[in-house]
Amino acid sequence: MRKKLHFYLTDIKNKYAIAIDIIIYSIIFIDIIDHALMTVDSMQQYAHYFNAWDNVPLTIFSIEYILRVYSNPKRLKFIFSFWGIIDLLAIIGLSGAGPYILREIRALRFISLFKYEPAAMNILTAFREIKKELMYFTLMAIFMLYVSAVGVYYFENPTNSENFPDIFQSLWWAVVTLTTVGYGDISPVTHGGQIFAGIIIMIGLGIFAVPTGLIAGAFSDIFKKNKGK
Repeated sequence: MRKKLHFYLTDIKNKYAIAIDIIIYSIIFIDIIDHALMTVDSMQQYAHYFNAWDNVPLTIFSIEYILRVYSNPKRLKFIFSFWGIIDLLAIIGLSGAGPYILREIRALRFISLFKYEPAAMNILTAFREIKKELMYFTLMAIFMLYVSAVGVYYFENPTNSENFPDIFQSLWWAVVTLTTVGYGDISPVTHGGQIFAGIIIMIGLGIFAVPTGLIAGAFSDIFKKNKGK
């Protein structure tokens, strides 16, 4: 029974698994629309209908989750996998046992639609090929964010404490600056802070440009391999 359930739930070439996915994705889509409508003032008169609908995805998602855990030959691995955690958090959000916003995390399930398109798997393959490099640059980016926040804080806080009252507020400036978004809501006004900001911007361009090049290179290699087959 467990083997059959696992087959029907996971084999993408099986018509039953496809039908189950269609039902699940349809319910997720309806649930997303339902939640969006709940935020519209003119729809508040139908709030009791929206709240009643929550019982449908909660029941179906809970049954699906239990069946997937029960049928999976590696239960613990599934429970602590990315999709297992996503499903569980969504159920917690729908049940009201956790923050309501957790129900929205279920929308990530649409990413798994890639499994039906072989070409889309190239994206996952590309990221797997460079995962170590991406992890390295992620750690470097986190380090630079902290250094940037601390640096601008010590330059600006003595004379511009309203915009840079602490390192946490300075961290917001560091994120906006290193990503070159530049909202302009807060900015350094001292000469030292401005020089430091200029250096950080140049470093940010390099840090965030390298991963882009790595990803492009990984895609290029995969496409060449596919053409050679």
